[in-house]
Amino acid sequence: MRGNTSHWRTDHFQDWSSEGPKFKGLLCCTDVTMPDYETLDDRVSAGSDDVAPASKPESPKVSGQAWGRLLKVFNLSNAAIFTVVTEFFEKFTYFGVRAILVLYFTNALILSERKATSLYHVFVFLSTSFTIVGAFLSDFCFGRYRTILMLSIVYLAGSIVLSVTALPTLTGQSGVGAYIGLFFLSLGSGGIRSCMSPFGADQLNRKEEKGFRIYFSFFYFSMNLAALFAGIFIPILREDVQCFNADCYILAFGVPAITMLVAFVIFAVGTPTYKIYPATGNLFGKLLNATGSAIVNKIKWYMSKKKAGAKEHWLDWADEKYEPEIITDGKRLYSVLALYPLLPMYWALYEQQGSRWTLQAQEMDRNVGSIKLKPDQLQSLNVLFVLLLLPLFEGFVYPQLEKRKLLIQPVTRMSIGMLGAAVAFCITGIVQIQIQKWQVTPPSDGMTELKIFNGASCQFNIDFLEHHIVTDPHTFSASYLVPVDTFTLHIIPVNCTVPQLPLNRTVTMDSKTRSTFFMVQDFKTRQLNVKQVPDNQLKILDNSALVRIFPVLETPDNSSNRTVRLECKQNAVNDLPVMPFVPSLYTPIELGSCTLQLSGAGSKFRQVEGEIDLKDGGVYTIALYQTNHTENITMQLNIDHWPKTVSVLWQIPQYIIISVSEILFSVTGLHLAYTQAPSSMRSVVMAVWLLTIGIGNLIVVVIAESALIADQAVEFFIFSLLMGLITLIFVVSARFYKYHPIDTRHNFLSKSDQEKESDGLNSELKTAPSYTGEENKTNR
Repeated sequence: MRGNTSHWRTDHFQDWSSEGPKFKGLLCCTDVTMPDYETLDDRVSAGSDDVAPASKPESPKVSGQAWGRLLKVFNLSNAAIFTVVTEFFEKFTYFGVRAILVLYFTNALILSERKATSLYHVFVFLSTSFTIVGAFLSDFCFGRYRTILMLSIVYLAGSIVLSVTALPTLTGQSGVGAYIGLFFLSLGSGGIRSCMSPFGADQLNRKEEKGFRIYFSFFYFSMNLAALFAGIFIPILREDVQCFNADCYILAFGVPAITMLVAFVIFAVGTPTYKIYPATGNLFGKLLNATGSAIVNKIKWYMSKKKAGAKEHWLDWADEKYEPEIITDGKRLYSVLALYPLLPMYWALYEQQGSRWTLQAQEMDRNVGSIKLKPDQLQSLNVLFVLLLLPLFEGFVYPQLEKRKLLIQPVTRMSIGMLGAAVAFCITGIVQIQIQKWQVTPPSDGMTELKIFNGASCQFNIDFLEHHIVTDPHTFSASYLVPVDTFTLHIIPVNCTVPQLPLNRTVTMDSKTRSTFFMVQDFKTRQLNVKQVPDNQLKILDNSALVRIFPVLETPDNSSNRTVRLECKQNAVNDLPVMPFVPSLYTPIELGSCTLQLSGAGSKFRQVEGEIDLKDGGVYTIALYQTNHTENITMQLNIDHWPKTVSVLWQIPQYIIISVSEILFSVTGLHLAYTQAPSSMRSVVMAVWLLTIGIGNLIVVVIAESALIADQAVEFFIFSLLMGLITLIFVVSARFYKYHPIDTRHNFLSKSDQEKESDGLNSELKTAPSYTGEENKTNR
């Protein structure tokens, strides 16, 4: 934005400049002159019926119309642009903190993943719940302008506290400083949320609904752009910059604090361009009293024997002492709020992009060509698609639909958006099924699994429980489901040098672990030994595979240590210490195609025949043995846990659909909340709208903590089904919704209001701007 693009109306300037020293104190300058150019809002195009206010002289045309052309495209005033830019920097702060908050809890404050997840959702819940505080302060106490200023200071203080306490010397495992900072940050963020978008809409110089729709689309575009940048750059600062030999959380939290300061300054600088309206007083309290009165009187009338004098609306039964304006506002308020109880389910689905969908991405193959994506980077797809699709919808899709008289009503668009979320989760469930096909399914209660490796040079018949298997030399059997109990393995050698008598081995299975039974022949005694070894219980690190080595070597000295060398990349060598006939521990190894070498006499290594391809998330057991009693060493590979085989690109369809649903549901919902709310209670309606997001987060927490559904794919399908049912109910409810024209009764300042209102920066300034022309006609 260029330096002097703010436009001041001539009549405003004359009123304010008459205050002399007072206006000087506002702008910190000794002399103020009108800018010599105009914005496109000031012009009247040829052939237009609009008439410019008489108090505004024609300004000379300025060279370089790039910014003016942008304003013309979006048809926004300078004051609205100030609010949109402020929103960008404020949301950069909010989403920047959210991007790294869970890692801060787990890595810096040393909290468990479950605790960190709960605290994260509590923070999101508070950030949306405190919108009620902002609505109360703006509508009933200070007005939107002063409320934004005050809560911005609280917001900034919380950001600073969070950044400073992120110092390793101050962090500590208690995290008290972080919790205090996050509390003030959520208070400031939530309070501003319910005020900023309606305050920007107040700045528009038109009554037609299309202008508000364009504004809210632009507002939403700015918010998503901030989320995209924050999601990319803040994690880079955290991980790639080291502070005190650790991740640099003080910098990663410090940059959002700086952007919040920038947001505060930009909002304050735009003060001369704003229309600043006073608080409407405790109208909501009066409305609640009138509501109670109406309910009581309605019940009395219903219980009376003579039911004479029926009234059109139940709120009309309020006592006559309540002004008709209160009753009218109440009808509008309750009409739009009646739709809101169905909205939290949409947010319950939408918010899982940061939890369930990210965890799903973690179980997928994230290699896209030569690029390795991180699971939490996939969330940026939603932001990116919204940024790309929102202008398309505003510039092409909506105009084409309006020509065909389709999806004109906001509630109709919201219904399609809710249905889109259900479709997105249906696709998510299908993708999850494909993922689970390659995953090891946890056994049911009281059951576990075993498999057998035949390390001898002959065949065995093995009977246990109801199973009968035949194992060839140097091979792994399949996995078998067995009870958690003690039972006997009946082993019968076939054409072996080991004793031909059947062998019985009693084994005990543990409920917590699967086991592999390694059968090897002692080369001294020729006896068969059976070793029960538990399978992997370690968490598989990202971008790695787990490998254990089982060397079956014909050596007289079983206690001699050996080394297996894995070369997976150039200059990437992993040396694993092993002992003959003893399985090694699982070790994380870098991904790639690997060759193996086994140490022999001295420092010499012998090449192992073949190579293995280690993939992300795979768990492997590699048995090494000598071929036909020679010095040649070969390998037998068993995949204990299949790697991630489903490409993360399969998540793109669900992200595209949820992004389209967001445009239809969320952007339209913001527009509906503003245009259908009574002007005296717009912040209240906006706060309740945002509160539905918080309730949606609580739904996710409750379902996740209850663990009622074990199968993740089934859970996705249940969410999709619930969303479909809620959508059906919403469609039926919306058919009875009666649209109201935009309420402009409180959008203009009376003389008494002017005495109450100040510009928010200088308490001595009493004269507020007056407005002329069509916009000054009230509906009182």
